[in-house]
Amino acid sequence: MSSAGIRRSAAGAQKKGWFVKFRTILAAAGFAATAIAAPATAATNLIVNGSFEAGTAGLGAIPGWTRSNTPSGVGADQMASIIRYDSTNNYPTGAYGEAVAPDNAVSFSPDAVGRQAAYFVGDFSVNETLSQMTYLGVGNYKVGFSYYLTANGLRNLNNASLSAKILGIPVAMTMITGGSAGQTWIYASGVAQITVAGHYQTSLVFNSNGRPAKDVVVDRVFGIRTTDAADVIIPGTPSAVPEPQSWALMLLGFGMMGVSMRRRNSVVAA
Repeated sequence: MSSAGIRRSAAGAQKKGWFVKFRTILAAAGFAATAIAAPATAATNLIVNGSFEAGTAGLGAIPGWTRSNTPSGVGADQMASIIRYDSTNNYPTGAYGEAVAPDNAVSFSPDAVGRQAAYFVGDFSVNETLSQMTYLGVGNYKVGFSYYLTANGLRNLNNASLSAKILGIPVAMTMITGGSAGQTWIYASGVAQITVAGHYQTSLVFNSNGRPAKDVVVDRVFGIRTTDAADVIIPGTPSAVPEPQSWALMLLGFGMMGVSMRRRNSVVAA
């Protein structure tokens, strides 16, 4: 072969090499885009009944969850209930006549949007808690949940608060005031590295201090394994000892404005 032919052959091989490399890059980029666009349906939710679909609406037991510091249920001292979406029922199966739209927040939860959600509504709740324990191995975990503030709840005088800790990871501490965004689903999430295998607590903690107080609806609580980089490092607890509820106790120091007493408005705004 002539020197010119050798050069043409080498140039052709070089072009072919760049083409193969470029095609590989494109394929990798396509895979990444597919991975980003794909829903988290293949993941397993480590939170039991995180979407509150197990069990019936109302005040019965909530499978997978343990109640603590539960209001008495007498008068306005009402405990958290399970409500139906789009229901105009009164408490405990509805949000005082206000139809709550299904959770439409973009979420990494592997759970589909169902028909039910948890509704914290007590006027005199002090660290009212729904919780569960989960055993975790070392690794990174993505956690999150969605919450919704009702219009009739936001019209009530007294403020409230919700804190969420999922798989031991503090995700949100939300003060519910008259200026909070209402009638829209809000999504909160984070990623943490678990450094010690053991039991970790998931807890939803609600506080209010007057009649009538603001309320909150919660749905799609989730925790999944992930390869995402961690936002925080969780030092861990011994595997044989459940994590103490010290996070919930931090809320005891929060004071909230509003001392006037009036009946809760049970009529939904137009």
